Amino acid sequence: MEAEWGRVGRTAGYLSGGALLVGTILYLLDATNALGTVHFTPEAVSPIQNPANFWVAAFAHQHDILWDVIARDTLFPFAFLALIVLALAVRPFVAAHRPDTQLMIAFFVVGGVISMLNDLIYLGATDYWRLTGWSNVPAVSMVAAGRSENAIESLTRWPEAAGFVVLAAALVCLGNLCRSEAALPTRLAVVAYVEAALLIGIALAGVMEADTPYNVFSLLTGALVGPVLAAWLGWHLGGVGAAGRTPEPVAATG
Repeated sequence: MEAEWGRVGRTAGYLSGGALLVGTILYLLDATNALGTVHFTPEAVSPIQNPANFWVAAFAHQHDILWDVIARDTLFPFAFLALIVLALAVRPFVAAHRPDTQLMIAFFVVGGVISMLNDLIYLGATDYWRLTGWSNVPAVSMVAAGRSENAIESLTRWPEAAGFVVLAAALVCLGNLCRSEAALPTRLAVVAYVEAALLIGIALAGVMEADTPYNVFSLLTGALVGPVLAAWLGWHLGGVGAAGRTPEPVAATG
């Protein structure tokens, strides 16, 4: 059984780390305006026309980078799903009855599901962005469409923060297991704790709408620490499973 879960864990770790890395890069390309910006200049027109023109320009820009939005918000749910599988693969190699083990799995499942749903909700905005011809829509209707699209984006702010906080709790439990279970690499505990702290940072920056800290934390979490953690853990589980080692559970300390 350990060998099978080891193979599953290695595959899940590589897939989660890879999807997280590519998805983060795609997000940062958009967030740093590497793919272009919204071209809008306020004019001396009616109060309703300026916001309508802004939304027309914003929708046109999002239409141009629609491939990026769909790709990254498809990869992120895939990464979270693989992360849940990776957490399940840890269980056969540690003491299953320990609170850290059971809480780790529960938190990874809950946090991963919330995060997946959050990304899928955001994809709902593509129903607006994939259409063209918004410049022909009356100003009042255009403003209404813009506000509706903005509401979808706003709906993802708090679920994203909640999902990241729960995932941070899962990573703390994983770090505790790495420190006390012989089957897991001790040095991985530091990586897990750092990733947990970064996720809390993203959650706080997101709800505070602080774009620069959010982007910095996203870079560190999704393009550096997160992929390393997932790939390292997956690689290690594959090695332990292949060796057929089932260490005796180490008693929890503290």
